[in-house]
Amino acid sequence: MGCGQVVRHRFLVAAFVGSNPTTPANKEMNKEVFFSLNNACFSIGKLKLLRDISISVHENDKIALVGKNGVGKSTLLRIINGTRSLDSGDFWLGPSISVGTLNQKNYQTSPLSVLEFLKSQNLEDNKITESRVEKVTNEIKIDKFKIIDELSGGEKRKLALSKLLLLNPDLLLLDEPTNHLDIESIKWLENFLNNEFRGSFLVISHNRDFLKNVTNKVFWMDRGKIKTSSKGFFNFDIWKDSLIEQEKRELKNRKKYLDDEIAWLNRGVKARRKRNIKRKDNIYSMKSSYDEEKKEFMKSISKIKISNDATELEDGPNVLINFVNVNKSFKKKNGFINILNDFSFKLMRGEKIGIIGRNGIGKSTFLNLASHKMQPDSGNIKIRKKLNFSFFDQTGEQFEDNKTIKKNLIPSGGDYIDVGNKKMHICGYLKNFLFEPKDVDRNLISLSGGERNRLLLAKILAKPNEILILDEPTNDLDIETIDLLIDFLNMHKGSSLISSHDIDFLEKTCHRFFFFDGSGIIKFSNKPEICNVKTVDESIKKDKKEKPISSEKLINKILKKIQNKEDQITDLTSELEKTNFSLKQESNYNYLVNELKKAQFELNTLEKEWIDIEERMIRDD
Repeated sequence: MGCGQVVRHRFLVAAFVGSNPTTPANKEMNKEVFFSLNNACFSIGKLKLLRDISISVHENDKIALVGKNGVGKSTLLRIINGTRSLDSGDFWLGPSISVGTLNQKNYQTSPLSVLEFLKSQNLEDNKITESRVEKVTNEIKIDKFKIIDELSGGEKRKLALSKLLLLNPDLLLLDEPTNHLDIESIKWLENFLNNEFRGSFLVISHNRDFLKNVTNKVFWMDRGKIKTSSKGFFNFDIWKDSLIEQEKRELKNRKKYLDDEIAWLNRGVKARRKRNIKRKDNIYSMKSSYDEEKKEFMKSISKIKISNDATELEDGPNVLINFVNVNKSFKKKNGFINILNDFSFKLMRGEKIGIIGRNGIGKSTFLNLASHKMQPDSGNIKIRKKLNFSFFDQTGEQFEDNKTIKKNLIPSGGDYIDVGNKKMHICGYLKNFLFEPKDVDRNLISLSGGERNRLLLAKILAKPNEILILDEPTNDLDIETIDLLIDFLNMHKGSSLISSHDIDFLEKTCHRFFFFDGSGIIKFSNKPEICNVKTVDESIKKDKKEKPISSEKLINKILKKIQNKEDQITDLTSELEKTNFSLKQESNYNYLVNELKKAQFELNTLEKEWIDIEERMIRDD
């Protein structure tokens, strides 16, 4: 149905037998039910994505739909909007409920302008006027006069969102809505969902901050089941970990019982006793069931693994890239866009810079300048000799789509790939990135966006270079893989230039942040929030001028904060040890764990800031 599809006045797909979905016997019984699934099953080949699922979505539900790549999140949205049918089970959608879908990929083509296209989307009960179009396009920042066939991927995403917002469905199904949106647009979308939208929605997203800010419920898809939390995404990690620990205990208890039964069996069975024969058959059945469930459980909690060997780099000069009075601009239809105006900056070894700014403002151009893919209009960019770059971007230029995974990772042939200073069999290495051995012969064209980015991670992490250039690295990655990337970047001894709209990701990986606003004057801050920023040149001059006094005072201030934070962690740990995890104390227990994790992260940040200042003092000397 193209971008931002809307389905209105759906019918009862399959009637519930002996039940009324509009009066569920739970605390939400007074809320209107938008849709329900009952004993729903769905498979693709041998892969069972839904196994006897029963869920309901009610009025004012704001649901984060989460789970690893490939568990069926997008498929579930397609079932709800009617583009997929269940293998078995019942699906009920309220007869007056309209459904709007934002697909992960948008292939909308049209010779019309944005304004003409959006005005043509009128429905009988929803008149779309030019003033409404102008209001939405202004707020979401898309040029209403631009031809659709000339839109970029990010602009087509905004077009799809604009269409959905104008049609105003009762139920929104949003598949990665923040992909390709800049921070300003993400904040606007958050405000719209929180304050203006009156319906319900399910949202798939990798953006933790976004999910924390807009949801009040979580559907966690795992091994064909959906587990529900009514607390929203803010405590998802704690809730998920508690369920995993509970399942571990249950498997352990089952294993103990099974071991006792097998020990009885090994002592010998009197075949003439029918009850013993039945018990013997039950043992074999239990063992088969246990082995299968444990295998699935271990696979579900498996994480991408990285080798510490791959992060070691040779010593060399500390200055990697030196920008000297660099100027760069581009001509646009309505004038020039200034990217760099007399910009000077030294990128030091180990420094990790976050690049922030709205779409089309020049962030990717800056990355291309830094890596010598593009030349400045004037000024010099001096790059240290024999300096190599690793690229993580959305262009896919590192891969050949018509070749297999194996040929892309080992173009010279063979079965072994260089990982750091050793060789690994490609199947074993790719298993660390959640690929099956049979996957090595798949052509890249068949990979999903998430699989493709995981493969790109595997390629980069096998032999990371001195500088990592990452352009929107979190798009299409699941939350677990993003956490892996965060860990790797923090371990990596080299430098990174990272352009991203994911504030949570930038906050956990970068030391400082450059803000692009189209003026050519780059602003600098130690925090990703756009406030109290100063120009890069101003910060360099101030550091040099005030170093002997301000740096020492700043270190003493940070050391005091570190001591306070360590005291807080000690107190929280002590209080946590006194708190038994039970249903009565679950809320307090989760709160303490959450506060402890937060305090530990803040301590790590303070210690990193302390080390950065001391290193800057040493190299300035």
